[in-house]
Amino acid sequence: MRLQVRFALIAGVITTVISLSIGFFAIATAFNSEVLRADDVINGVVKQLDGKDPLSSAVFLADESDSPLVVALIDTSNELIAVRSTLDEDLNAFSANEAKTAAQEIRTLGEKNKYRVRTISLPQSSYLVLALPIQEIYENRTINFERLGFFLILALLVAFGLTRIFTRPDIKKIERLALRAREIASGRTWENEVTERGNSEVDDLSKALNQMVIYMQGALDGERRNSRKMQEFIGDASHELRTPLTVIKGYVELLGRPDGLDFEGRTRAMDRLGTEIGRMERLIADLLFLAEIGEKSAALDETVNLSDIVRIQITDLKLLDPHRVVEDSITPDTYLTGSVAHIQQLISNLFSNIRRHTPSDAHVYVYLTKEDSGVRVRVGDGGPGLPVEAYERGVQQFQRFDSSRSRASGGSGLGMSIMQAIVSEHSGEMSFKKSELGGLEVNIFFRHSIRGRE
Repeated sequence: MRLQVRFALIAGVITTVISLSIGFFAIATAFNSEVLRADDVINGVVKQLDGKDPLSSAVFLADESDSPLVVALIDTSNELIAVRSTLDEDLNAFSANEAKTAAQEIRTLGEKNKYRVRTISLPQSSYLVLALPIQEIYENRTINFERLGFFLILALLVAFGLTRIFTRPDIKKIERLALRAREIASGRTWENEVTERGNSEVDDLSKALNQMVIYMQGALDGERRNSRKMQEFIGDASHELRTPLTVIKGYVELLGRPDGLDFEGRTRAMDRLGTEIGRMERLIADLLFLAEIGEKSAALDETVNLSDIVRIQITDLKLLDPHRVVEDSITPDTYLTGSVAHIQQLISNLFSNIRRHTPSDAHVYVYLTKEDSGVRVRVGDGGPGLPVEAYERGVQQFQRFDSSRSRASGGSGLGMSIMQAIVSEHSGEMSFKKSELGGLEVNIFFRHSIRGRE
């Protein structure tokens, strides 16, 4: 059953119950009030009857009354004789025996015409009958019931109309939401939100659906990106592992030949095998490190002295490249809450990239500053920098930003991925841009993770 039909039925039931309850109560109250008024007239006459001549006094009192009071006598032959009557059919409405049943209390007698009747016992087995016609009261009650029925029909029409008017906007919203839900279930994506204006529960449902759609689309897009990255990662990892394995396989086959290499050749082959095995070990170690960060297995509740770690790397850089000019501005006593080992690897990778990918005499600047909402590390160099698209694309696993960064100098291609993972692990952000010296600047910002030494 449609929601609007249910609303209409509910409104109809409520309207019917209320209307009938009020109507029946009002009609019954009015009817009983009119009957009691007729009883009061009869009782008033009974109280004023003359005990010596009740019949004559009853006729006199009936004449004085404004009500059409009927006075009759039941004689010894059990015949009902009219003494005072305004209508010919007054005494045809009920019999003498029926009138005698009203000797103790006032009763309603008559089928076609209704009367309120009171019978008073007289001497010599006769009875005085006082009757007041109340047929008009019954007719008025019937008319009132007819009016109640007409009013009920009118009230139901009004209730149905108002229900439709007031619920139709929300019903339309629900229909739109249902249509949108079906389209989402069929795979359609939404770029713009469909927001219903208002403050009803349906509007709240619309807002909740929009939030759910945004979340589901974000989760779906994230799943697609993760799936794509996983495929790329598997392909790149397979490629990176296949290269040293191919080299190792070739040298092993070469060394296994009976007419193999001389001593000097075997020595070079062994050195080459050691180099490729070491490269595979570093690649596997990097992959395991990324998996460890992804599982958040490291403790991030240590106090990290970022100032000391950066200064140590600057000192090492100056010692290893004595011709390099290094400009630094390090804010002392800068602390983070996180993993000491991971932060050390982050800063170490940052400076290792400078030594690996820039000339030994290229200038470098290093800034470590405290900000209101976190800590910022900026490291720039005067090297060749990156292609323009690399600054917009950001970090990609196994990504070498130019052909000059070969496997001989570029390592596994996971260095930047490891740095990005460590920064994300510590609720930070890392971005690339062209440095002030023309090379690459790495900008790292740690948000809400400052803790001073206690």
